[in-house]
Amino acid sequence: MLDTVLDTLISGATVYDGVDIEPRRVDVGIRGETIAYVGDELGSGAAYRAVDARGLVLCPGFIDTHASTGLGYMLPNAADNKLFQGVTTEISGNCGTSSGPVGPRLVSTMEKLAQEIGFTFTWRGLDEWFNQVENYGLPFNIGTFVGHSTLRAGLCADAQQVTRREIGEMVALLEQGIAAGGLGLSTGLVYAPGSFAETEEIIELARVAARSGGIYVSHIRDERQGLEDSIEETVRIGREAAIPILVSHLKSAEKPNWGKIPAIIERIEAARREGLDINFEVYPYAAVSTKLRTFIPKPTMADGVEGMVEKLRSDEWRQRSADWLVERGTDFAAMMLITDSLPGARGRSVTDIAADQGRPPEQTVVDLLLADPDAWIVYHCIAEDDMDAAILWHDSIVSSDSWSHPINAPQQIGNPHPRTFGAFTRFLERYALSEERMPFGHAVRKITSYPARWLRLSRRGRIAEGTFADLVLLDPSRVKEKATFADPRQMSEGTDRVWVNGTLMLEDGAVVRRMPGHILKRHILKRYER
Repeated sequence: MLDTVLDTLISGATVYDGVDIEPRRVDVGIRGETIAYVGDELGSGAAYRAVDARGLVLCPGFIDTHASTGLGYMLPNAADNKLFQGVTTEISGNCGTSSGPVGPRLVSTMEKLAQEIGFTFTWRGLDEWFNQVENYGLPFNIGTFVGHSTLRAGLCADAQQVTRREIGEMVALLEQGIAAGGLGLSTGLVYAPGSFAETEEIIELARVAARSGGIYVSHIRDERQGLEDSIEETVRIGREAAIPILVSHLKSAEKPNWGKIPAIIERIEAARREGLDINFEVYPYAAVSTKLRTFIPKPTMADGVEGMVEKLRSDEWRQRSADWLVERGTDFAAMMLITDSLPGARGRSVTDIAADQGRPPEQTVVDLLLADPDAWIVYHCIAEDDMDAAILWHDSIVSSDSWSHPINAPQQIGNPHPRTFGAFTRFLERYALSEERMPFGHAVRKITSYPARWLRLSRRGRIAEGTFADLVLLDPSRVKEKATFADPRQMSEGTDRVWVNGTLMLEDGAVVRRMPGHILKRHILKRYER
């Protein structure tokens, strides 16, 4: 018997609670921000608003562990593409890059980004960034890691020769970020300046995050020929820092490396048996999206983007970069430009652009970087079998690895990867509904309770009394990814309603312009856990 009337009662749905694989037919009631009732049918009079959900599926709101929206939260419609997929919580600060803390050497770069993207940059500490975002308002919940590359870029004079004093300054700034509510430490060890860090530096920083109950999430050093060694480095960091590990978007890229994922999973399972708390996330696409400069030799980036341009103007570095691309087995025909780096380049492969210019494709990559050092690509370089193995592994987490500020920023920089609009819909549609390669309840766990557990997000990722009312109501017969590589800016279908902290945010195919989202901070999470 309820003491007071519910705000909303959802009746008749097939309910997947995020934990059990098998569904239940129960009523779910919302009062304020939380789920206040889960049980037998109450009748419409038990709530101010009754939702007849017969024929629909009710799940916890989906948690995207790997996003890069960050700076876009202060722009309109930042969450639309995710809400249409059923996402109610998004975690940014991945791959070593976060919105703060901003050290003195990074200020000018942030000021430049503010002009290019169209946001107001006033913060330095992560606490100040949180305040600015909260003042603007959030359509869904967010959290962030503290980015290792952000620390390095803000404090270190020479990416290749970091001093003990600078490491001490990074430790202090990381402590500030964690104290402000950062969820842990993230690295992007394929990207400069983080790529120049020795393992010992990362272990020292990871210990700082571990002391506060944070986790370590990493875009590992090499997802290609050096994949095995990179996993070993990650295991070592986790063991020596005594910190839980989440490997970002596990993949084995380039044809010479296809087929490695089953063995990598076996190594992760072995590390678990040895006592390491380790897991990985994966997105359901056989193509990556990243900056083109990721594919040239690491020393090229030692002096930042401006230094890269100067080097590539010399015959020596041009040839070194071209040779490196060939040695690595780069598939230029599968490398598609998504920015207007050269006239007519967007949407075309490096091979086709090179043919137009009458130049070898490896030299064309250098030409593109000189024309646009921030050129972005989509690269079809993952084997479907490897992707399937990672997704179907019993404990893996499915994420999007997407960023939103190109979608909602005043200045557009090209087409996004379709995962930005369709990762979660594609996952459910392909693996649980269409091909039935896993039970639907297991698929739901991979995007709700599993990520909540790994991120230490208390009272999220489950449908249970007392948890936050982050909910998604789906029509399984209509769940469909609309985004494509040719036309990615299309919202997913099949999401009937979405609630964020008890507030209805998506209804009748339209986003409701409200701001009920919370910032999920580490110290607040620890308080809930007690």
